[in-house]
Amino acid sequence: MAGALALIALTGLACSRSKPRARATTSSSSTTTTVPVPTVKTEQLTGGTTTPYAYDYTVEYPQLNGMADDNMQRTINADLTKAASEFVGDFVAVVTENPPPTTTSFPSTTTTEAPPSASSTTTSLPANRTHLEGKSETTLLDVRAASFRLQANGFLSGAAHGFTRFRTLTYDLTTGRRLGLGDLFRSGVDYLGWLSHESLVQLQARPDIYDPQTGPAGLTPTEEHFNHFVLTPAGLDIVFDEYQVGPYAIGTPHVTFPYAQLRPLLATPSPLDGR
Repeated sequence: MAGALALIALTGLACSRSKPRARATTSSSSTTTTVPVPTVKTEQLTGGTTTPYAYDYTVEYPQLNGMADDNMQRTINADLTKAASEFVGDFVAVVTENPPPTTTSFPSTTTTEAPPSASSTTTSLPANRTHLEGKSETTLLDVRAASFRLQANGFLSGAAHGFTRFRTLTYDLTTGRRLGLGDLFRSGVDYLGWLSHESLVQLQARPDIYDPQTGPAGLTPTEEHFNHFVLTPAGLDIVFDEYQVGPYAIGTPHVTFPYAQLRPLLATPSPLDGR
């Protein structure tokens, strides 16, 4: 019994009796290593001002907990925080170029943990108020990989309509490295050409959103056109910016590629092995 308790303490798997943490186990001929599956909490950047410009913002961002490597966890969390901060910085830069009228006061910049229901609620704001609201989505999280999509919806007072921006971040949790799109594919594979062709095929099958006048130009094989990618349990998901493949009215379409379709193209070894 004492040996079992010592093993739990060494591997950091002590948790509440009511909700045990998921875990993954790897073994060799002489040892067995249990690796904790990290969890995610959602935090917020909130703030605003009334002078010389009037605006406010609330931007969610994810933070990992429970990783075995504390240094790796801190590095990834700093990267995620930076992505949220860049949303705010870009928004403020646009506001100062197109200043809205001064109105009532707003809170100063803070960082707070979001309530558990934050991901399923929407902040109610007047339609003409200059604001930015960012949401965080964890699309994949296990012992090998983590993938996140940050989406910011904003409005500038006096504009015809709002805007949407994305930042996506994917990590190899065995090394702590942030993965680019090209890191997912084997060396020498024309993955951009393949994604360009297959994305066009998917969008052409959706005449309600596909615009033959603008669609092809937004799908040419460049990193910029496919950089909003995330991993999911089912495959690779890519979202396109507003106006990239059609008019504003179609929003921000997605294309999805199952792992079975991607497998011949994927790098190995990688966090995608066996998916």
